[in-house]
Amino acid sequence: MNPQFKDILYDELIKEPTKDNLRNFLKNNLGEFNEIDFKSEWIDKGKLAKIILAMANSNGGVIIVGVKEDENGNIIPEGLDKLKDKADIDNEISKFIPRNLDYEIFNFIYDSSEYKEIEDKKFQLLVIYNTPERLSFVSLSEKKESIDKDVIYVRRATKSIKATAYDIDEILQKKVMTIFQNSKEMSLDEHLLQLKKLYNELPKKINVLVKKGEPNKFSLIQNISNALKTLYGTFDEYEEQDNPSYPDETYEEFILDMIKAKKLKIKSELGL
Repeated sequence: MNPQFKDILYDELIKEPTKDNLRNFLKNNLGEFNEIDFKSEWIDKGKLAKIILAMANSNGGVIIVGVKEDENGNIIPEGLDKLKDKADIDNEISKFIPRNLDYEIFNFIYDSSEYKEIEDKKFQLLVIYNTPERLSFVSLSEKKESIDKDVIYVRRATKSIKATAYDIDEILQKKVMTIFQNSKEMSLDEHLLQLKKLYNELPKKINVLVKKGEPNKFSLIQNISNALKTLYGTFDEYEEQDNPSYPDETYEEFILDMIKAKKLKIKSELGL
């Protein structure tokens, strides 16, 4: 099969996990590859979490449950006897994967289909989304003979394996590049809006408890005040003062400096 056609079908499936796209994918009898894993039924929770982590660290992927792959690499859409509850799946794997790992489970039942091999059959998809800005995803727990704790898994040759030092370096580079590109894509207006919001979050003035000097203990007023304090407690006095944590440079002053810097940059570009 043309590799480009294979990629197109995969892209359609992971971007829009619909009944039609799954049918087209299965109909073309695509074999397993790094981004796709076929399972005839739901597997051990540790092994499932391991595949999810590996795919999340390797550009995402899809686990299709209800499909068997034979020795020749051909896929057989056997279907599931019954659909597994999504909440049960979530509960089983939650102890192994970080909360920020983004995945979704889809149920598909084909009452009728132009592709007769899947007619009257049920399938489930677990789609692991590609979120490079959140890399890396590390296993949180272990389960004997299926998954280890504090390990980064990746996909290679349709297998989920422990990442090498080279793999980890690639993952970190991917994360840095994604964050850098996202920051570059922000417009000047967006940057200034965020900066203004940060300034607004920090008050210029704060209320500080102050002592107003030592009062005359023999005065009638002070005696009355002391009596009231005895009955009702001490009267705290607050005074508004400058917030020592507020930036020395105000938002307006920053904008003025940027205007001056921009003028110098333009003059430099023009050779003035």
